[in-house]
Amino acid sequence: MWRNSRGTGYLLRANLKQNLKFSLIWIVILVMMIASGATKMVALFGGPKTDLADMKHMLTMPGMAGVFGAIPKGVPLNSATVFAGIMMVFMVILDAIYIIPLMVKDTRGQEESGLLEMVRARTVGRTAAVMAAVWELLITSVVLFVLYSGSLMAINLQGADLNGNILFGLVLALANVFFGAVALLLAQLASTAQGAEMWSYVILTATYLIRLVTDIQNQKLTWLSPIGWAQKTNAYTDNNYWPVLMLAVVALVLAGGAVVIARTRDLGTGILPERAGRARAAGWLRSVPALLLRTERGLLAGWLISAVLMGAILGSVLGGAGDVLKSNPLYRKLLDVSQINAASLQMTLAYMAMFVLVFVCLAVVAGAQLVGKLKSDEEKGYLGIVHAEKPTRTTISLSYYFLGLIFSAIIYVVAIVCLYYSGNTTVSEPLPSKYLVRMLVAGLPAVLAFVSLAAAIIGVIPRISGLFWVYMGAGLIVEMFGPILNLGRNAGKFSPFGWLNQAPVHALENGWLWTMLVIVVVGVVAGVVGYRERDVA
Repeated sequence: MWRNSRGTGYLLRANLKQNLKFSLIWIVILVMMIASGATKMVALFGGPKTDLADMKHMLTMPGMAGVFGAIPKGVPLNSATVFAGIMMVFMVILDAIYIIPLMVKDTRGQEESGLLEMVRARTVGRTAAVMAAVWELLITSVVLFVLYSGSLMAINLQGADLNGNILFGLVLALANVFFGAVALLLAQLASTAQGAEMWSYVILTATYLIRLVTDIQNQKLTWLSPIGWAQKTNAYTDNNYWPVLMLAVVALVLAGGAVVIARTRDLGTGILPERAGRARAAGWLRSVPALLLRTERGLLAGWLISAVLMGAILGSVLGGAGDVLKSNPLYRKLLDVSQINAASLQMTLAYMAMFVLVFVCLAVVAGAQLVGKLKSDEEKGYLGIVHAEKPTRTTISLSYYFLGLIFSAIIYVVAIVCLYYSGNTTVSEPLPSKYLVRMLVAGLPAVLAFVSLAAAIIGVIPRISGLFWVYMGAGLIVEMFGPILNLGRNAGKFSPFGWLNQAPVHALENGWLWTMLVIVVVGVVAGVVGYRERDVA
C-alpha cells in the first residue's frame, strides 16, 4: 500500500501550485455568490412588505421549486430559510462545475499529456496521482467550508444560528467532495479524459433532473438524487446531519474505488473497453471539419441526449404552472374563466422564459466547449500534425468556430422544440406556435453571440479563456436571481442573457437582435485573425 502511494506528497505540492490560479478564481467566485446572496436576502427582508409578499408567493410556485429547490412546507420564511432554499441547489451545481474538470485534469489529463508517464519513471507509486488528487480535493473542500460558514456568520441572516451556518457550509463542502470523487472514479473507468469529464457532467445533469422532477411531483422521492440529499439537511430549520453522513460515505466509497482501480490499471487506458476503429480511415475524413466531427462525435451525442431529456422533462411540468391559479379558490371567486385562463397562460410563459435561460446556457456550454478544443488540442500537440499538412490556420480555426456555432444552435433548437411540444401535451389549451418562434428568435442569437465571444478569446488571448465562463456565469446569475434579490430591471443587460426580453412573454427587440448578430460576426473574425497572427502554443 505504501509503495503504491509513494510520491503522493510531491504530486500534491505540484498540483496545488499548478492549479493555484484556477482554484483561487473559482473559490473567490463561489464565496462571493454566498456572500452576495445572503446580503441581498438581509436587504430584502428588511425592505418593503410588498416585495416580501411577492417573493413569498413566487417561492410557493411549482416552477420555482423545480429550478431552485423546494422550501420545506410549514417552515417560517425568514432570510435564512429562504436563502438556504434558493441557494443550496445552485451552489452544489457550481461546486461540481468547479471540481469535476480539476479532478480529471489531475489524473487522466496528466496521463494524456505525458507528464505522469515521466513522473512514474521515478520512484512514484501507481496510486500516487489519484491519492494526490484526493488530498487536493479534501484541502479545497475544507477551505470552502471555512469560507462559506465564516461568510454566513459575518452576515448574520435573520433566523440563522451557528449550527445552521456550519451545516450549510459543511454540506456544500461535502457535495464538492462527492462530485470530485465521481470524477476521480470515472477518470479511471473512461478511456479518455474528455470521456471522463463528459460522463461526470452527464451524472451531474441526471441528478439535477431527478431532483427537479421529484421536487415538483413528490418531494419524498428527492432522496433519489445526491443534490436532493443536500436539500434534505434543511439548514436553519431541522438541521438534519444524516444527508451529510450519506454524502461522506458514498464519496469515500467512490474515491476508494478510484484508488483500487488505479493500482492495477495500465497507464493511458480505461477499464471500460474502447471500440476498435477501422484499419483504414474513410476518405471523407481528409478535411479538418470532418476530422473534428469524427473525433468529437461522442461529445456531440452526449449533449444532444441531454438537450432532449431536459427539454422533455421541463416541458412536462409546464401544465402544473398554470394550474396553480385554476386550483386557487380565491382566484376563482375574483376572476371569470377567461381572466383565469389568461393569467394561467402568462404564468406558463413566465416559466418558459426561465427555461429559455437554462437552455441558452446549456447550448453555450456545449458550443464553447467545442470551440475551446482548439486551445486544448493545440496545447496537447494534436494540431501539430494538422499544421504540417495543407490546411491553413484560417481553415483550422474556422472549422472549430463554425462547428461550435452550428452545434450550439442545434442543441438550443432541439431543447426548445422538445420543451414546446412536451409542454403542449400537459397544458389544457395548446400554446400558439408564435411562442415557439419567439423563443427561437430570441435565444439563437444569444447562443451564437456567446459562442463567438468564446471564439474571439480563444483566438486572440487563449490564456484568459477562463474569464469567458466568469462572464457567462455572472450574466446568468444576475438574470435568474435578479427578481428574487430585488436587483434593477436592467441589471442583466451587460450580457446577452439580459437581452432576451423574457421570451416568449415578449418578442425580442430588433435593436438587441442586430447587436447580437454583429457580435457574432465580429467575434468570429477576431478569433480567426487572432489565431492566424499569434504564435502556436
